[in-house]
Amino acid sequence: MKYNAVEHPVVIQFKGSDPERLSKAAALASSLDYDAVNINCGCPARKCKGEEPSGAILMKDPKQVQETVKAMAGAASIPVTVKCRIGVDDFDSYGCLKSFVGTVREGGTSHFIVHARKALLKGLDPEGNRSVPPLKYEWVYGLAKDFPTLQIDLNGGLQSIEMMKTVLAEENKLGGCMVGRAARDNPWLIGQFDKEFYGVANPGLSRKEVVLKYAEYIGKLEDNRYCNRVLINPILNLFYSEKNNELYYKFLIEGERSEKYGNDIEQLIEDSVVMYSEHNLAALNAVHD
Repeated sequence: MKYNAVEHPVVIQFKGSDPERLSKAAALASSLDYDAVNINCGCPARKCKGEEPSGAILMKDPKQVQETVKAMAGAASIPVTVKCRIGVDDFDSYGCLKSFVGTVREGGTSHFIVHARKALLKGLDPEGNRSVPPLKYEWVYGLAKDFPTLQIDLNGGLQSIEMMKTVLAEENKLGGCMVGRAARDNPWLIGQFDKEFYGVANPGLSRKEVVLKYAEYIGKLEDNRYCNRVLINPILNLFYSEKNNELYYKFLIEGERSEKYGNDIEQLIEDSVVMYSEHNLAALNAVHD
């Protein structure tokens, strides 16, 4: 549960439905100065369908979620938020979704992050559940309008700045949106968020500066419990759609497995800059306006 102070604001997510167990987890998160704690009611993975109900299946039992949220909120001094889908299996009408939110909020939460797809627990694997069920943004807009005192954030299918701006239009009443795969697949996109959404200047860093700052960050990790692949994942796609981006990706993937670097990921990342400068210097030095 450790994290670096530069990561604030940082939220920790828990799965499960046992009020006693999750209240203890929430209290611990609060003591570690997390900014909020989130309960997962949206994951369709098989590992979230064990003896203790967790993930998307919890949407079928809103009263249980309410009790769990109440216990967590009572134990923590930080907000408790809920991540959910618009439905699960046959629990897939707007009425069911509205009832779920209405019931759960009584437990003591005012913030829902809603993936605008239903989850199919039988017949689709987790990857399929992220793309096959159709997006229904209008249902999430409906929640924001039906529950004006709650913060409703939309998640799912947001691949561009333009799409994000569309869903965040004032008439949709959303509190925000959550971007997942787009940030993973094209992290350079994040460099435009300050200007596009907050009206302040972008950081003004080139990709080269971003990579070298990240290498420095890796080098200062005091308690490195992460495998090498986890450490390079955030920058693997930094040159998405750029010329010779596959060379950069391949260099990092092969490097983290090689005896040459071992666990010296800081040096691997620094060397990746030198390598890529020979193939696309312009992309390395590019800066968002």
